[in-house]
Order: sequence, then C-alpha cells, then structure tokens
Amino acid sequence: MKLIANGDDFGISKGCNYAIVDCYRNGILSSTSMMPNMDYVEHAAALMKENPGLSVGIHFNLTVGKPLTNCPSLCKEDGTFNKGMLKESSHVKEEEIYQELQAQYDRFVEVTGQKPHHLNSHHGICLIKGAEKIQLELAEKYELPIREMFTMKMGTFKGKVKFGCTKMPNVPFDGSYNTPETLMNAFSEEELQSDEIFEFACHPGYVDYDILQISSLTEGRAYDAYLFTCDEVKNWVKANHIELTDYRSLK
Repeated sequence: MKLIANGDDFGISKGCNYAIVDCYRNGILSSTSMMPNMDYVEHAAALMKENPGLSVGIHFNLTVGKPLTNCPSLCKEDGTFNKGMLKESSHVKEEEIYQELQAQYDRFVEVTGQKPHHLNSHHGICLIKGAEKIQLELAEKYELPIREMFTMKMGTFKGKVKFGCTKMPNVPFDGSYNTPETLMNAFSEEELQSDEIFEFACHPGYVDYDILQISSLTEGRAYDAYLFTCDEVKNWVKANHIELTDYRSLK
C-alpha cells in the first residue's frame, strides 16, 4: 500500500506550522495543505523552503479568517468569512467564490514561488453553493489532483485515487480524538497488501494562543501530532511495508 499522510491547516498558526514540520522531519507525514489567506502563511512558506522535500498543496478556505478579495456575500459584518454558509448559502454569489479561490491560489504561488502539488478544502466548502464546481474548474485549469469532496460518491472521482480519510471523519463524531489505533485500524489486510494509494488526513498542531482564538479543534491537534510521530505508527508502517508518498507521485 502507498500512503499519503497529510496534515491540513498549514499556515493557520505558528504552533500548527511547527507541528506539521515536526511530523515531516520526525514522523510519517509526507504532505501538507496550506491556507493562503491566514496570518501565518508566510511563516509556513519559510518553513516549507527549509524543508524542500515536503509536498505542499492548497487548503481552500471560505470559513475561517478574512478573505483576500472583496466578497461581501461570503462574509459576516465584521469582514470575516461566514461559516454559516456550510448550512445556508442561497445568498452566495458564485463569482465571488471563484475570485476568492483564485486569489488564494495566486497567494500560494506568491509566497512559495511554486505551483501547489494538490488541492483540497477546509471544512468541506463543497457544501457551499457553487464551491464544488469552482474547485473542480481550478483543479482542471492547473492540472492538479484534488481530494474527494463530501458531495461526491466515494470512488467516483476520475482521479481514481482511493482516500483512507473517507473511511472515517478526521475527528470522530463521538468527541474522541485520533489515536495510533485510528490509523492502524483504518485499513484492511487486503488494502495493506495492495498497490493502491490511500490518503489519511488529519490536523497536527501545537496548541497556541492563536489557534484558541479561531478554531474549536485544539486538543485534537496535539493528538494528531502524536499520531504522526509516535514509534507505534512508524513501526506499523515499516512492518507492513507501507510506502509513504505524496500527490507528486500521481500521474
């Protein structure tokens, strides 16, 4: 089996940035997804350049922080993104989504000096009216692989990549957090012996002041950082001859 171990939310806070890099240097993490509109994206880009082997894509975001463009239909009165769009988005202007996601792509290229290796999204923004179509248009425009969306039937996307993270929520619905067992029990023996590519995505992070201000996922990030660096998981990868890879390996 080939495994893309991906850390989302690169750029959301310094603590999360440092954890993602630690998981790459000292664990099994092989890929990360950057949030180009967040305050610590330049810090993330600097760490990326210090670790050129780390595969980095874009984590499109319409729910946290401030936009890069003027998009009033996507925002609350304070100018930050309106997360409520995930439940009700009939008022949203699709051209504003396109302009904002295009701006996030351009910002990524500006701060990193390179094209991203993949696309995915924060909070499943495909649930917002028009966002699924626009993300697919950008994936096609830039010839990039994209993570399966919540709105798609599993296994149907033309990229023909199976994703381990679709087998379970990133954070279990019962309120518990990911553990080494979460990852090791995610795959059948048949899958472990196959030549297929899977993705397991979670949110490694060290809890700092900034993440406490903007995210309800706090302690869970520390659990994810441990999951990707602990000896138990590293030994499981070795014992099952799992090849750690990233989106650059996809044709």
